[in-house]
Amino acid sequence: MESQAKKKNAKLEKLSVFAKQNKNSLIRYGLLIAVLLVFSVSTNGRIFSRFSVSSIISQLTPLMIMCVGLMFVFAHGNIDIAEGAVLAVCALTSIQIVNALGGSAGGGFGTAGGVLLAFLVCVAICELLYIGNIVISTKFRILSTIGSLAIMFTARGLVTYFVSQTMSGFKLNTTASVAIFREQWFMLLVMILVAVVGWFAFTYTKLGKYDRAIGDNALSAEQSGARVNAVKYVCYAIAGFCVALASMFYLARTGSVTQNFGQGREMDVMIALILGGMYLSGGSKSRMSAAIVGSVTYVILTNGLSQLGIADMYVSLIKGIIFLVMIGATLRRQSS
Repeated sequence: MESQAKKKNAKLEKLSVFAKQNKNSLIRYGLLIAVLLVFSVSTNGRIFSRFSVSSIISQLTPLMIMCVGLMFVFAHGNIDIAEGAVLAVCALTSIQIVNALGGSAGGGFGTAGGVLLAFLVCVAICELLYIGNIVISTKFRILSTIGSLAIMFTARGLVTYFVSQTMSGFKLNTTASVAIFREQWFMLLVMILVAVVGWFAFTYTKLGKYDRAIGDNALSAEQSGARVNAVKYVCYAIAGFCVALASMFYLARTGSVTQNFGQGREMDVMIALILGGMYLSGGSKSRMSAAIVGSVTYVILTNGLSQLGIADMYVSLIKGIIFLVMIGATLRRQSS
């Protein structure tokens, strides 16, 4: 009897050690499985219908792209809250370029070259804002979050001003000009490509290694050979590119820009990363799977709540509660 009890205790101890060592992964994948099970039952399987899956993919693609890019920023301990407003600036710029270069039903340069030019200009805008933010932050030793806040207010103010000059906002002459960004195969291709490249760069390259090390201790990372500022510049450049790319998918979904375009996307990114088990302080425990799995969990959660007929205001409330609970859980794990 004693030997059986010892064996049982030994197994329990091994399970306890395993749970402590892999608690982030257990939370990450456990939440995803729980969300899938809950909504597959509560919606009678409608969450897996063809229409629902199509909707999930269209929402998931830009969110996952942003989460992957911003993971490089969060991993070294910085937080960005400007992506929603930056998305709006990019979308507004894209509309102007595509419409000006012949984005009409007749086709022309605007249907292909115009969209490509719009994307490249958006990349330039995002790189200017994101790299500019971290350069100013490192040179003048101010929190990058303050710079991000300034970018958010400035970008949102510009969008509000220009949109207010019109009756109903800015619209594409034809949504056919950005039709490629609504194609399911293209969304899946880009999403998978970004996820794989981001995962590899974050997990197996010196950039990812140094990025996580800076999140733990910038001084130690520097002594280990990391050029701290250079790593941050590259990480912000990656984030800027991903935000620019995501803006094209958001614009393709709406075809227009209003004052509220992109509003709340910064919280979507943060909640998705938190649901993926990411620490807001970053560090060596950061995993790219937090961005990938977390964004999937978040989109399925949002769609599931909508399919249950829950009003948008209550969906936002539930998101806020989940965010606070996960933040509290993360802080307790960090202090333990």
